[in-house]
Amino acid sequence: MDASTRGPLALSALTVLDAPPPDTVVAAAQAGFDAIGVRVFPAGDEPAWPLIGDTPMMRETKRRLADTGLTCWDIEVLRLREDKTLTEQLSILDAGHELGARYVLVNVNDPDAGRRLDRLNVLAPAAAERGLTLAVEFMIFTEIRTLADAVALVRQIEGPAVVLPDSLHLARSGGSAADLAALDPALLAYAQLCDTIAEPAPASTADALAEARAGRRFPGDGDLPLTDFVRALPEGLALGVEAPVRELPLAERCVAALASLRRSLP
Repeated sequence: MDASTRGPLALSALTVLDAPPPDTVVAAAQAGFDAIGVRVFPAGDEPAWPLIGDTPMMRETKRRLADTGLTCWDIEVLRLREDKTLTEQLSILDAGHELGARYVLVNVNDPDAGRRLDRLNVLAPAAAERGLTLAVEFMIFTEIRTLADAVALVRQIEGPAVVLPDSLHLARSGGSAADLAALDPALLAYAQLCDTIAEPAPASTADALAEARAGRRFPGDGDLPLTDFVRALPEGLALGVEAPVRELPLAERCVAALASLRRSLP
């Protein structure tokens, strides 16, 4: 992929998770992003913005998306875990539909391969009915640890689903740009970009989780081979920057995030 054939540039939700979604929409649009990700349901113990159901914040977020013309690229986080109910997961899909999102980010924490596939085979067509596609992310601290794990799972899902590669997770799971380049382009729809210092690698899964949530850097501020990562992606793929550099105020953070993303384009 090069700058002349790039797809949309998006602000991933984690980058601005501390700010209310209506404000992040405006800041992303003013910075010049094409699209944005919105976390409608918490991934862990972070505060949950009230975006499930017909809430005032949902209505305001929709209004600001309409006013700015910004695309809601994906919503987060649909987690597969034994204690997660179908009702909860469908409510997440409903929120994505309300926001006009294209993808729903899926994290897999259920160790039972049969059970998680059964649930995904319910969720994929339910997502499609709402205009959404499942985007399965791989991370070394989940049950889907590698790019190969994600590809194998997506190929089993009976309904629309893609693999979501992240530059940090690809590096930490031992993957390479060559692995990405070898994939069928139909398996990919967008990718997430951030940077870090490759060595020393996190010493434990807990350290890897901490790095992923709070230790990321803007693209170009570390030493990951991001140009190779981007070149390995199909032409026209959307790219999201996922780097919660919280010391910067919201507007300044969005401007810096987009500039770093553009610098990473080959």
